[in-house]
Amino acid sequence: MRAFFDTSVIVSAFVKAHPRHKECLPWLQKVKNNEITGIMSSHSLLEAYSVLTTLPLSPRIGPSLALKLLKENLISCFEIINYSPDDNIRLLEELSGSGLAGGSTYDGFIIYAAKKANPDIILTLNLNDFLRVAPELVKIISLP
Repeated sequence: MRAFFDTSVIVSAFVKAHPRHKECLPWLQKVKNNEITGIMSSHSLLEAYSVLTTLPLSPRIGPSLALKLLKENLISCFEIINYSPDDNIRLLEELSGSGLAGGSTYDGFIIYAAKKANPDIILTLNLNDFLRVAPELVKIISLP
């Protein structure tokens, strides 16, 4: 199974205090155990770093610990989808054509990477936002 992970699922899997940690962690563990193929966008990798280093946790997750977590749990075992300049232009055209603006742009950016990866499932905690951006993927967008 090829599972595409949204940033929300990745962060929740890392942060034990997150209310959805128990649902998200097993998915990350399946990737680490080579039971499924984990896929994510390069945007989500950077976004996860940003969120992890700014969460109001005690003790805080500093930049070096965040990098270590990402290297050991994502970079080492996930397929990371990058964007080309043409991808950015196509995405902007799709967003404009669909009338999507604002924060939906970032969901669209992640969904665009998911479409490139052709996963069996797209995991997100932002179900309604993802379905608004990509209603044609209703059969594969899922909560963990």
